[in-house]
Formats: sequence, C-alpha cells, structure tokens
Amino acid sequence: MDEIDKKDLDPWLRRRLAHNVRRLRTAKKLSQERLSESCGFHRTYISQVERSVTNITLDNLQRIAEALGEEPPVLLKP
Repeated sequence: MDEIDKKDLDPWLRRRLAHNVRRLRTAKKLSQERLSESCGFHRTYISQVERSVTNITLDNLQRIAEALGEEPPVLLKP
C-alpha cells in the first residue's frame, strides 16, 4: 500500500469539526477559555481546534463533546 503524503490530504473533516465546535460553543454562550477549562485544556488548544490547525485525538474529541453536552459524532456532522 502506498504511503499518503500529508500535503495531499484535504483537511475537510478538521474544518467541519472546527465549524461545529465554534457553532456549539457560541450557541451555549461559552468562551474558549471556559470550554477549555471544562475539558482540562489550555485555551489555545480550543483556538487551534476551531481554526482547524491541529489534528485532535479521539479522546480529546470526546472531552470536547462532553463539555458541550453532545455526543462525539455530532461534532463531525455536516
């Protein structure tokens, strides 16, 4: 099997996640700082997620979803 070059990947899933995290966070009137505290993250990590510049783990996806009162798949829906 050929190796996939990172530069060839389209980060569409990260962009979808970023959009949904920001949308849900603002709908719940949470600041990035408050959400990050609920997750046990630094505020800049939530900022990176919302700008789709970081590739998060499934564990962190679950922590963010729980802090937003959602199931993890909701964060990946179009």
